[in-house]
Amino acid sequence: MMEFTAIRENFVTAAQNVLRAVPTKPPRPELGGILLTAKAGTINLSGTDTELAIKCHFDADISVEGEALLPGRYLVDVLRRLPPGPISIRLEPSSQHIFITSGASNFELLTWPANEFPPLERNDKTLIATLPELTLRTGVNQVAFAAAKDGLRQLLNSVLISLGQGKMRLVATDGHRLALTETMELGEDVTGEYLVPVRSLEEVARLISGDEEVQVLVSENQIAFETSNVLVISRLVEGKYLPYESVIPTEFSWQATVRRNDFLAALERAELFSADKINAVNLNLTPEGIEVFAQSPDIGRVQELVAAETSGGELDISFNVNYLIEPLKILAAETVQLEFTGRESAALLSPLGSKDYQYLVMPITTRTTG
Repeated sequence: MMEFTAIRENFVTAAQNVLRAVPTKPPRPELGGILLTAKAGTINLSGTDTELAIKCHFDADISVEGEALLPGRYLVDVLRRLPPGPISIRLEPSSQHIFITSGASNFELLTWPANEFPPLERNDKTLIATLPELTLRTGVNQVAFAAAKDGLRQLLNSVLISLGQGKMRLVATDGHRLALTETMELGEDVTGEYLVPVRSLEEVARLISGDEEVQVLVSENQIAFETSNVLVISRLVEGKYLPYESVIPTEFSWQATVRRNDFLAALERAELFSADKINAVNLNLTPEGIEVFAQSPDIGRVQELVAAETSGGELDISFNVNYLIEPLKILAAETVQLEFTGRESAALLSPLGSKDYQYLVMPITTRTTG
């Protein structure tokens, strides 16, 4: 038996968030479910695919405490279609059904045995960091796009969380570019390195949208991110991350300083004409600035001079235009610096006057030229 009344908006928001951890095609029926637990005036919803788990909670008027394992996607579909206002939920153990009432609407959903739902949390978690939600979300967004998304290479599909000297560093690479941010000051001096699937961290960034603090906890093979109303648990990836520090150059022959918005706008225009397969855009450093060029045999060409301060002489180099647009979109700096060691070597992009954020990108060898 279980019975409670909750506000539909709170219920559907929590259920939609939890559903993101529920697999579309679960290998076992219980993994397609959302575990609902009603206790002490709070409704907890949990979902997992065994690698990522999300748990959300909200307040409710609980008459009878209990728990039930509900078909996740059907539950969310029902809640989305209900009118705003209170919802009554009642579980009848004898029928193994849960009854949902909202106004004149009545729904009945079959439940699964709650004890078949896999346990989410380990008891041996250790707190390793506490930081503002905005700080963590910004850091994740600054590097996650650079991780591989093919699902074939676990290390490259992961983000490195590195703790040391009172700071948290995030690093991601897909082998063609590398993003690093180290703006997260921690109150405690903890050391350690943890590999987290990029999908898990993207979910963390999406869910922590408030002004609270988030606790980061680890166990032997899990990492958890917890706020006052959300808990995200992820498996840790085994293995040692790539020796990324050794590939970041420290000496450069060419430099360019440019207003981020001007450069981004020019690249987005060039993207319309970039080659379909390699998305090539050519950059030519001149004393007047950065000449941006792209062409397509089916569309035409674009050539634009972006005002910039350059040094080192002229340089002609090509990149995948998307690999330049993505970091420029997420940075907030008014001015950025581009540094080059050669037209066939990686370039470094960073906010002017700071190396707290560094983005290393390899050029492409098939270059468009004017």
